[in-house]
Amino acid sequence: MAYVAYDDATKSVMVETLLEQIEIGKSMREVCRMDGMPDHGTVIRWMRDDAVLATKYARARMAQADTLFDRMEEIEESVKGGTMDSHAARVVLDSMRWRASKLAPKVYGDRLDVSVSDNRISISGALLAAQSRLALLHDAAQVQDVQDVQAKPDQGGVGGPGD
Repeated sequence: MAYVAYDDATKSVMVETLLEQIEIGKSMREVCRMDGMPDHGTVIRWMRDDAVLATKYARARMAQADTLFDRMEEIEESVKGGTMDSHAARVVLDSMRWRASKLAPKVYGDRLDVSVSDNRISISGALLAAQSRLALLHDAAQVQDVQDVQAKPDQGGVGGPGD
């Protein structure tokens, strides 16, 4: 595969255009199909080789999530105004909400609270009971081992029944 070499000034303009277009909601593939823009693979290679560009791209994606969120209000207004079917709007809004949650999970993702705030619930009693049962089982196993040793006849000594 032949790579196209771009001079620094051209590449800089392309990168700025790419980031601006992503920020306003376009996908990378959509931007890369625009006239004068590099192909998708070239942009991926640029980001792989340039950490600063990769960081700028990540920020552009976060801004894209904000743009998606803002556009959701427009769709809601369209439904209220009667220019968009509510069922179609639901599909579009769900998709936009999902995309925003993937682009900026800390801002638009679902938050799961797994902390326990009820101090009336405690497992310490159950844990102590389980430890007691385990200690009893351990003691019983040791007693059984001693009884097994005492019940076996001497098998390796001189003067035993088989000598």
